[in-house]
Amino acid sequence: MDALTTTLARLSRHAQSCAESLSAVAAAASDPQMRAVLAHRANMQRCAAAELAVRAGANLGDGHGTSHGSPVPPARRDAPGSPGMPSADAGELLLLRHAAQQAGRAASAYGALLREPIDDPDLRLLLAHYYRGATELQRLLEQRVAEFSPARAAGMTSRRMSPPLH
Repeated sequence: MDALTTTLARLSRHAQSCAESLSAVAAAASDPQMRAVLAHRANMQRCAAAELAVRAGANLGDGHGTSHGSPVPPARRDAPGSPGMPSADAGELLLLRHAAQQAGRAASAYGALLREPIDDPDLRLLLAHYYRGATELQRLLEQRVAEFSPARAAGMTSRRMSPPLH
């Protein structure tokens, strides 16, 4: 596999990991509107993962994707409860933080590739679109984490900006 194909396959895995973490936090979300937004964003990330996998030359669905005769590494699965992802019982705040981290990793990977020379202008435009989407998603998730009241985070120590009033 050439370097671009390998990078696109890696970006596809980043987008898939992001989609899985978004699905987990959407399932745990207490706010129905946020649940819908997160589920929508998870679907967008799945579409991005599929498009990038196709661009990398992978055959989706059979797990034996090839690119110019070389196998594409299988996607890493961060299913709830696996070592890479918090369990569904971990709580909304922890899942939000994990999803924000996944979105940040995806944005970083898109940015790194966009700094490289890419001959295909359509691919560059697609990557710029995904980069913008990942950075917006990261901001949305980090804002939600910041808005999350400490009282809702069971078992988490609260970080107060000012001392409590007596």
